[in-house]
Amino acid sequence: MKRQAVGAIIAQAVQALIGLLIQILVARLLGIDDYGRFAILYGVVILATAVVTGLVGDSLVVLDRSQRTVRAGLEAMLLASSVVLGVAAFLVAWGTGFSSALEALLFAVALAAFSIEEIVRRLLIAHMSFIRAAITDVSGFVVAFGVILAAQLTGILTLSFFLAAIAAGQVVASVVGWFLVPKNDRVLVSLRGADIAAVWRYGVWRGLQQVLRPSLFTTVRLLSLAAAGITAVGLLEAARTYTSPLILVIGGLSSFLFVRFADQRRGGGATNSVREADRAVVFLLAGTVVMSVIAVVLIPWASPLAFGVEVDPLAVVAWLAYGLSVAIVTPYGALGAVGGKQIAVFLIRLSDTVLAVLIAVVMLMLDAPVSALPFGLAFASMLGGLALRWLVVASTGPRHPES
Repeated sequence: MKRQAVGAIIAQAVQALIGLLIQILVARLLGIDDYGRFAILYGVVILATAVVTGLVGDSLVVLDRSQRTVRAGLEAMLLASSVVLGVAAFLVAWGTGFSSALEALLFAVALAAFSIEEIVRRLLIAHMSFIRAAITDVSGFVVAFGVILAAQLTGILTLSFFLAAIAAGQVVASVVGWFLVPKNDRVLVSLRGADIAAVWRYGVWRGLQQVLRPSLFTTVRLLSLAAAGITAVGLLEAARTYTSPLILVIGGLSSFLFVRFADQRRGGGATNSVREADRAVVFLLAGTVVMSVIAVVLIPWASPLAFGVEVDPLAVVAWLAYGLSVAIVTPYGALGAVGGKQIAVFLIRLSDTVLAVLIAVVMLMLDAPVSALPFGLAFASMLGGLALRWLVVASTGPRHPES
């Protein structure tokens, strides 16, 4: 189990590192203007992929995909969501004049390819094959980097080539990942009789939940911009990026716990899951404290190296406090979601997100420094974690998720 948990962290780290490398390549090779446009497009891709992950990826982990109708429903939902999101992305990017027709088309293809690769990746994660998931991501990056390098050497590299390279890499990664999935789960069925309703009833709430944290961060950025200007936003974001390895570790363990709790529920071991979630919280809190101390000590040396300026220590401590709150939320949210309480989990997370925004507004009205805002987010998130624990302890609902 420890090896699997470490594998989950490695897979999360590899995926994050690849995303960072792609953005660095764009900034270095195309310049800051094209990087600004790419960052917006890439952010939309990541958000859309997160929605598909919640809608289809979490559903395939929790629902019984060995049933033909459920498996057909998962396939149909992946196809529909990829097409709808891709078409919408093309129309918005092209219709608003943000991108040329070619760029918008390649953007849409890349978005759909990301969605499909992520679901193949989730199939591997469902088997606790985290290292294979990392191999899948690396194979896609190697292909994308090869296309980018070839275009750069021939002097034809543009933003369109970058989008095409990413799309090509994700297609190859999907194929590689598919052949790494265990043979008994490497099955496609006809869409006849697809139980789309079961997938939708479970997955829509998970998909909506994936939007909450990015929306919260965007709102906080806008509030900070209005209250203190763009420099304050930049410093706050630098501090958040500096503490991102902590959230990276928690995110990796979240994937591991979600699959483990789902397996336990199918195997009839749900009664022990609350105690395991408690142990996971204690472990995460202890690890977070240790990582936080290291992060604070290294501020004078590490932050100038990464950002060219020393990040605000108060903002770093505040984001670390937010990381502590995420450590409390994650295990109980995963346990509640696999236990058929995905609607309640979403409503609790929505409530603590709204509360976090209100707290941020009040703090700014009281002239609190922007760097202290993550303390307010942490307080709201911690309340959400306590509510989620109450939910999983008090729950007397059905043993299997809604379907």
